Amino acid sequence: MKPITRIIRASVFGFCTLLTLMTFSTQVVAISDLQQGLKAQNDGDLAGAANYFQTAAQAGSSEGQYQLGLLYAQGIGIKVDLANAKILMQKAADQGHILASEWLGMQAVPTPSAWEEEEEDPEDDC
Repeated sequence: MKPITRIIRASVFGFCTLLTLMTFSTQVVAISDLQQGLKAQNDGDLAGAANYFQTAAQAGSSEGQYQLGLLYAQGIGIKVDLANAKILMQKAADQGHILASEWLGMQAVPTPSAWEEEEEDPEDDC
């Protein structure tokens, strides 16, 4: 019975090691894509930056999700898509990305221009 137990333990250890290595390699790819996206953004290649950020975001990078969310929100390098921007920002915020959390908070607060529209004209009270 002991050889079978050893084989099972070795298999479990090998599986866990494989999962760890796969996770690590995904993170390395995400970091690389994120760095390339930031470089492309600095070089003015906004469509290229969006592609790199997309890859990093899909790999689970909170910074990639945040950067891609900003591009969607502002329509820089890609078409404006506020719904997708909010989804990406929420994913980044769920991972502890502070700027993504702040962005989401700013979306929930009405802007001063919205307050001005709600104010009634004093002459209408007469």
